[in-house]
Amino acid sequence: MKKITSNWGLKLASLIFAIIIWFLVTNINDPVISVRYTNVPVTLKNTNLITDQGQVYTILDGSDTISSVTIYAPRSIIDSLSQNNVVATADVQDLSSLNTVTINVTTNKYSDKIQKIVTSTDVVKLSVERKASKTLALTATTSGTLSDGYIIGDVTTEQNMIRINGPESVIQNIQSAEVDVDVTGFTSNIGTDADIILYDADGNPVDSSQVSMNIKSVRVNVSIYGTKYVPLNYVVTGEPANGYILTGKIDSNPSEVLIAGRSSVISSVNEITIKDDGLNVTGLSKNLNYTVDVSKYLPSGVTFGDPDYHGTAAVVVHIGSVSEETYDVSTKNVTVSGEVDGFDINIDDSEHDTVSLTLQGLKSELDAISAGSLEGTVDIDEILESNGLTEMTEGTYTAQVEWNLPEGVKEKAPVSVYVKVEKNN
Repeated sequence: MKKITSNWGLKLASLIFAIIIWFLVTNINDPVISVRYTNVPVTLKNTNLITDQGQVYTILDGSDTISSVTIYAPRSIIDSLSQNNVVATADVQDLSSLNTVTINVTTNKYSDKIQKIVTSTDVVKLSVERKASKTLALTATTSGTLSDGYIIGDVTTEQNMIRINGPESVIQNIQSAEVDVDVTGFTSNIGTDADIILYDADGNPVDSSQVSMNIKSVRVNVSIYGTKYVPLNYVVTGEPANGYILTGKIDSNPSEVLIAGRSSVISSVNEITIKDDGLNVTGLSKNLNYTVDVSKYLPSGVTFGDPDYHGTAAVVVHIGSVSEETYDVSTKNVTVSGEVDGFDINIDDSEHDTVSLTLQGLKSELDAISAGSLEGTVDIDEILESNGLTEMTEGTYTAQVEWNLPEGVKEKAPVSVYVKVEKNN
């Protein structure tokens, strides 16, 4: 016993010296070092504790990512770790009154060998509020410029409504949902899928990262129409007051319109014919002024090609006073139309070689007519009918002349001539 306890001070000093030597050797061979990892994601646990209460949460300031995690451990441990071994979690059960959740950082191996973990942040910040939903009409628009001679026709979507839900403050700020299709350079119909963009009341895009949508894109069909200019043609009915006549002049503003439609449709449309009850001049002694709704007379599958055109036309139907002029027309200018086997039928000029023809019309048109320019015909059927014949027989008959007159000029009263019918050999 005396040997064990003797020189105990020296023995204690030796033990301490041995411990120090062991510590120095250990740290020289496997010293404690550190490693730094950046942008470590944090996994939220038990988030159903929020959503089951009809609420939604939003992670604020990107706090679910730790910008820096530093781990202290022996070199042998550090060398065997990677960022994939760093596990960061935040349990919503620990949600504070300030809507923050403490972050717990560990490693999925050698956790008992880790001396210390230092993080740049220790909480995830949340915004928690009621969940809201809204249904919006889906609007389709186009952007860009088509090739010359083409316009946008119908723009339709295969679905016209969208359902959104998310934080109440965000949903209340969303006022519309739109899709847009770029039509630059197209000459034929477009069918494409377009992403849905949400907008606030001022037309500014809303960040939809916090919003859930039942659809995020939709099929959009854009009709591309060809265009062409066609004239407006008016059908005027009725007769002006006694002593007045249609001059034949019709002013129209516009006189032509740009139409649009499928090329196969508009290729056969060469004019727009307008038969409107308002274009009736019965009893009028002055010009008719009328506004026509041109859109009522567009053919099926045709629309206006100018979006700024209002669809109407201002029409002026000109009416002038009637003038009269009498012409002595040679019977040589009257011929028989048609033949009857076995008979020679000719105009009989043995008593009169001219007939008196009074014409009515505008003075400018009558002045352009001369007696020598007037020509007329007598029809075989007219000879039979006006003389009560069922078949042609020899004799001299009277028959009315059908005059070939310029448009806007008419005879004041019918003119008849003698017709001689003889059997031929």
